[in-house]
Amino acid sequence: MPDDKYVLARIMLRAAIPLAKVLIEDDPKMRENYRGFNSVVQFEVKGSEDLVAVMNFVDGIPEFSFERHENPDVNFVFKNAGQLNKFFAGKIAMPKIKGMLKLGILLKVVPLLLGLTLLLPSKKPKDPAKRRLKVKLLFYMLSSALSQMNKAGDEEFKEFTEKMPDRVIQWTCLPDGPYAYLRIKRGKTKAGRGLYTRRKPFIDMQFKDVDCAIKVLTNEVDLIVAVKDGYLTQIGSPEYGAKLGSYMLKIDQWIRET
Repeated sequence: MPDDKYVLARIMLRAAIPLAKVLIEDDPKMRENYRGFNSVVQFEVKGSEDLVAVMNFVDGIPEFSFERHENPDVNFVFKNAGQLNKFFAGKIAMPKIKGMLKLGILLKVVPLLLGLTLLLPSKKPKDPAKRRLKVKLLFYMLSSALSQMNKAGDEEFKEFTEKMPDRVIQWTCLPDGPYAYLRIKRGKTKAGRGLYTRRKPFIDMQFKDVDCAIKVLTNEVDLIVAVKDGYLTQIGSPEYGAKLGSYMLKIDQWIRET
């Protein structure tokens, strides 16, 4: 069974860091600010071939890969998975930075890392656009995190996915999005963004609005209370919905305890 710190580190690298692309593409001012920026930035856990993420900026848009780059312009090297988890959970844990003197690159990367802190429960933006963006990031993070949890071999979630035929879990924020989904088929998972339209989801977790989604997804409101008070409506199997909720809480607990 894989170590929880390893699973969380994989989630951070493959589910959280790629959301930097959403930050750029969703904000016209930021997109313009990054236009013409070309660079390779790597995040890695020392000694691990699996715990690595590469941001390859091409004209300001980062594309992602998860194999070590031979010569990144800037490389964030973490001594272990625990240090990486603390860093992305907003706690004091500074990695070794190779290429630290390349200030022009760091001045582009640091704002994106700060932007990703919008995922943290402590970040409570008042601007409606920022609140909607927070929900979008949380939805995308959640669907990808569960998929990575499965691919990393978390025993409990793996057992859950192996018993499930081709089914879709949907997260919906009423009245008009954002949306994200997770497709599960006999032990395999694939995260998706947007509304799944090929068939009716097996479970659709519908949040009443942006504010309700934030309160539930940051655990300001307990899942059971959220359903009872109308913050969240779970359409589909209540048994599987409850199990899914427990796995969502498991990831949140890992982050809080890191």
